[in-house]
Amino acid sequence: MIYAICYVSDASKELKKDDLILLYEQTVQNNYRSDVTGVLIYKDGSFFQILEGEKQTLISLFEKIKKDTRHSHILTLFSKESVRVFEDYQTGFSIVDNYEGLESLRSFLDDKRDISTTSACVEGIIKSVLKV
Repeated sequence: MIYAICYVSDASKELKKDDLILLYEQTVQNNYRSDVTGVLIYKDGSFFQILEGEKQTLISLFEKIKKDTRHSHILTLFSKESVRVFEDYQTGFSIVDNYEGLESLRSFLDDKRDISTTSACVEGIIKSVLKV
């Protein structure tokens, strides 16, 4: 069964484009090895992330994320069984930090037709974040 964790946090400092590129490269490499998919939205000094994968893998990963000094004030929005929503989205993981990325994500979510109740909840949360 696939598990999903969703959280928000505050960046420790304002991230520049180079910081986000490095974060993306590290994340894609680590997540690919662990079969973790998801999306990370960075906006106005805050992170919003959804991770999808095997439960034990995500629990271990989330413990590492909570110790990462690049952010603080981590608030878990949900942690529960789910289905994968993002495995077909930009190699299974993406960092969204600009208008074009938000529009691409919005379009991707609009095209999803086979979503479960949990996935619908995930979609609703993301769409509300995208309206900000």
